[in-house]
Amino acid sequence: MAMRHLEDELRQTGDPRDLEHADTIASMLKARGSDIPLPSAATPVDASQTVQVRKETVPVVEVKRFSQEQKEALEKQGFVIYGLTGQSIKTLRDSGHKFWSDWHKDYPDFEALGSMQSEVAINPNKPFLPKSNKKTLSQQEEMVNKFSEELGKEVKGVKAIIGQVPDYVELVFQYLDKTKDYLFGAKDNYDYARTKTPTSGSSVALVGNSSAADGLRVDSWDSGNSSDVVHAAPLVVPV
Repeated sequence: MAMRHLEDELRQTGDPRDLEHADTIASMLKARGSDIPLPSAATPVDASQTVQVRKETVPVVEVKRFSQEQKEALEKQGFVIYGLTGQSIKTLRDSGHKFWSDWHKDYPDFEALGSMQSEVAINPNKPFLPKSNKKTLSQQEEMVNKFSEELGKEVKGVKAIIGQVPDYVELVFQYLDKTKDYLFGAKDNYDYARTKTPTSGSSVALVGNSSAADGLRVDSWDSGNSSDVVHAAPLVVPV
């Protein structure tokens, strides 16, 4: 798959975040003047060339931030704010963060997905929506949308979403670096946050079951199936 094809696929979803990623890819292609093949398990990548391409073509993306009023209102409700910076599973593992799942090492495209470049808010004491387990992804999305509407009435200009796998992964390790504790670990019964990142077929990635001994686990579960341990963990972002 090439990046122009990926851009087209992202635009077809209609999701605002996907459209932002598509615009970033378009800027990269314009600067480079030609298409860029995406790496795959069957196509080894020369790391030095990859770094050089990124250095020359990736535009600086402004991080979206909450206003001071929004921050204060969210913090009063128990939310903690972190700034995601485009990290991926690969960059975080390469910087020394521990994963106890390794199946995704065989999928470099998946591991290279970067988090959103935005401030996000999560309630670390209640990261999962109540009763959002035993639900399909579609049902969890409905719950998050309802939660977002209610929150938006109290804090103007924010919304709640189900994030992508790198969003939760970077958030878990930022929280760990700051608190020396894991999100989705012992205090959360080692349960999982469901993401919207496809893995194979109709399955999407899960993030959780984390511990100091083993690190963070990234798993996969069918979006149409429910589970006791798979929840919706809404991320609050500036609109």
